[in-house]
Amino acid sequence: MEAASRAGQEISLAALKQHDPYITSIADVTGQVALYSFSPKANEWEKTDIEGTLFVYKRSASPYHVFTIVNRLNMHNLVEPVNKDLEFQLHEPFLLYRNASCEYNHIHMNVVFCFIT
Repeated sequence: MEAASRAGQEISLAALKQHDPYITSIADVTGQVALYSFSPKANEWEKTDIEGTLFVYKRSASPYHVFTIVNRLNMHNLVEPVNKDLEFQLHEPFLLYRNASCEYNHIHMNVVFCFIT
């Protein structure tokens, strides 16, 4: 089973490197997530058109850590650098975060993962 898991991670790493050549390793992954965005006007969370596999990965260039959702619904993936401007809180099964653009989002996860160790 470990060999199959390693092979799957190698395939995922190769696919991610097509979008970001600076990826060095996958830190963590979770199978199915959905992205929601907070609408101040409606004062509620709205589901976006982004859902799929979430990867947390390490890079050899700045930013050194990134998380991405490889979108199953369309060709637009979410890519968020993990830096000093990113604020997040884990409230299972949600990861709430605010990015550098001051956008509030939450990721609904079926599986809780270890963000960065």
